[in-house]
Amino acid sequence: MARRIIAVTICLIIVMLSFGGCFGRPKADESFAVPILDEPTSLDPQIADSDAEKMIILNCYEGLLRVNSQGELEAGVAESYDVSDDGLTYTFNLRHDAHWALFSGHKNVIGENYKDSFDITVYAKDFEFAFDRVFDEQINSPYREVFDCVESYTALDSFTFKIKLKYKHDGFLYSLTYPGAMPCDKEFYELCGGKYGLDAKYMLCNGAFNAYRWTEGTSIRIVRNDDYNGVNRIMPAAVTFYINPSEAVVAEKMATETYDVAFLSGDNYQNLPNKDDFNVQEIENVVYSMIFNQSNKYLENKDIRLALVYSIDREMFAGFDENAVAADSIVPPFCTVGNKPYNALTGSKLPQYNAQKAKEHFENGLLDLGTSAVELDIKCTERYEQFIKQLVQIMQKTLGVKFVVSVSVLEQSEITAAIADGDYSIVFYPFVADTSRTDEFLASFDNNSLFNYKSELYSEALANIRRNSGSFSALEAGCEQAEQILISDAVMLPVIYEKSYFITDEDCDGIYFYSSQYNVVFMSATGK
Repeated sequence: MARRIIAVTICLIIVMLSFGGCFGRPKADESFAVPILDEPTSLDPQIADSDAEKMIILNCYEGLLRVNSQGELEAGVAESYDVSDDGLTYTFNLRHDAHWALFSGHKNVIGENYKDSFDITVYAKDFEFAFDRVFDEQINSPYREVFDCVESYTALDSFTFKIKLKYKHDGFLYSLTYPGAMPCDKEFYELCGGKYGLDAKYMLCNGAFNAYRWTEGTSIRIVRNDDYNGVNRIMPAAVTFYINPSEAVVAEKMATETYDVAFLSGDNYQNLPNKDDFNVQEIENVVYSMIFNQSNKYLENKDIRLALVYSIDREMFAGFDENAVAADSIVPPFCTVGNKPYNALTGSKLPQYNAQKAKEHFENGLLDLGTSAVELDIKCTERYEQFIKQLVQIMQKTLGVKFVVSVSVLEQSEITAAIADGDYSIVFYPFVADTSRTDEFLASFDNNSLFNYKSELYSEALANIRRNSGSFSALEAGCEQAEQILISDAVMLPVIYEKSYFITDEDCDGIYFYSSQYNVVFMSATGK
C-alpha cells in the first residue's frame, strides 16, 4: 500500500507545542540564542545520548522522515514510502536533491579541493551505513535497542532503501526520526580517522543547519544549510547553543532576554519578573514525590516504606497551589502510550491514606529491624516547607511516638547535591519526564541512584516492555505491570503533579518541540 509522506499523522501521539500569534511581521534571517545545560561529548548521531546532543543533531541532520509543527510525519530525505500488506516491509523512495552541507572547515578533512572532489548527494547507502553503525557492537549505540525490531535493511539502488521488520511495529515510522536513524556518509566517516562528531569540521550534515563552530566550554554555532532542498524553507540564519551551569542561570538570562527559548521548572518560571515578555506553553510533566533512599538503615525495610506510603494523605496538597494537582500515578499526565495519555488508559493505582495499614506495616518493620523507633529527615525547598510540616503532623499522629521525623529546608541545588552524595533519607523531589513516552520514563527507574533501587523483577518487566513495544496495547499492559512493581515496592510516593514551562521571547515565532524536551526545532523560527 503506497503512502505519501506529506501530512501523514504519526500513530504515536506527539505532544506538539508551538508558538504563533505575535504581533508584527515575521522576520527571516535572524540568529537565535539557546541555552543547553551540558556540553556535548560527541555530535555523532549514532551515539548521541544527552539532551543537548540530540537537540543539535535534530537540527543538523535529516532522516527518512521528520516531524512538522502539527505533529505529523512529513518528507525528510524520503519523498514517499510503501508498506507491505503484512506491515513488515518498508520501502523508501529518496529524493534526488538531498545534499550534504560543506563548509571551509572540511578542507582539513576532505582536502583543499573538497568542493570539487566530494559528492554531496545523500544516497540510500548512507542510511544503510548508519544502520550498520547502530548494530555495530563496538560502537555500542544507544539506538540499537530502539531498532531491535529490524530484521534487515538494504540500499536497493542509489535512491531506494528497504527495511524489513521482525514483527509489526505500531510506532516504527516515528522511530526513524531518532538521531540513530540519521544518514552517515561512509567515505567522510573514514576520512575523520576516529574523530567523527568531535568537532564541527568532523561533522557532515544534511539537515536544515550545519555545524559551523564548536568553542569548547562555551558554545556550538550552527548555520543555515544553503544546500538544503527539503519541503520547508529554512528561516533563521543561525542558532547558537550556549553552555550553562544550571537552570537557575538560564532563568536569569531569559529574564534579561539573553536567550530566545528555554524550558524552565515551575519555581524558576514563577520567579521570572517579566512573564508577560514571553510566549508560554505549560507542560504537565513533573511529579513531585517523596523519594525514599533505600540505602538508609530504616528505609531499606519495605514495611517501613509502606508505612510511610499509607500514612501520607496526598489530597491535602491539591489545594495549596493553583498549579498543583493531586497525583494518581507515578507517571505524569505528559506521558502517553500510542496516541493516548497513559493515565487516562489505566486510571488511579496509588495506595490511599490508610491509618490501619500504616500502623501494621510500621510495627512489622520495627520488629524486622529490631529497633524501638525510626528517625528520619525530610528535605524540601522553602516553597513546600509548611505543607511538608503539616504532612509530618499527620504521619506522626498515625504512626505514634516511635516515628521521629524532622524537616530540613534547602535550596533545590543543595537538595540535588545531597542526593548526589547519598546524604538524605527522604526528599520531596520533582521527578521530571523529559519524554512523552511512558516506557522511556519508566525505564529511568531501573538501577537509578536517586532511589538506590535494584530489582530483578522490575528489570524483567522493562525487558518485557521492550519485547512488546511493537504493539500499543501490549505496551500499555507492560507499562502498567512495571508501574505496579514500583508501587508495591514503595520506591517513591507521588504526591502532586506540577508543570514545566516552554517559553520563547515574545518577538520569536515558529519554534516548536515535540514529544521530548530535546526535540526543539528551529527551521521555521522568525523574529518580529
